[in-house]
Amino acid sequence: MFALLTMTLLPPTPVQRAPDIARPELLSSEDRLPPIDETAVLAFVRTRFDPNSGGRHDWPRTLGMLRGVPVVISYVCSDLCPAYTKRIVRYNMTAGPECDRVGGISRDIVVPKGIGAGERRYCIPAVTGPWQK
Repeated sequence: MFALLTMTLLPPTPVQRAPDIARPELLSSEDRLPPIDETAVLAFVRTRFDPNSGGRHDWPRTLGMLRGVPVVISYVCSDLCPAYTKRIVRYNMTAGPECDRVGGISRDIVVPKGIGAGERRYCIPAVTGPWQK
């Protein structure tokens, strides 16, 4: 009367997705960025970032030129801004071989996305590697 139905469960196939790569910031042609060294970049990265202090318009957007490449600060937030804003100090270039050539690290960093979080690939100065995950 009742037929026995059998199912074979297959192991899940991992989904291969292209990395979400951050795009360079648009800088004005009038931006004159001062030269900086790794010590200055490291000092900035090590300072505590409180997204609730001050206004978002007061947050710095650029640090200067390190090895001839602009260092910018990206602020990523999603549904609960500014409470869950993440600050990322990065070279103003796309992650990949060019990033490696200038002494950067292409790193996937967890950032707010929608109501959750996801990884986005950034080109960060190598000296900041231990502080940006």
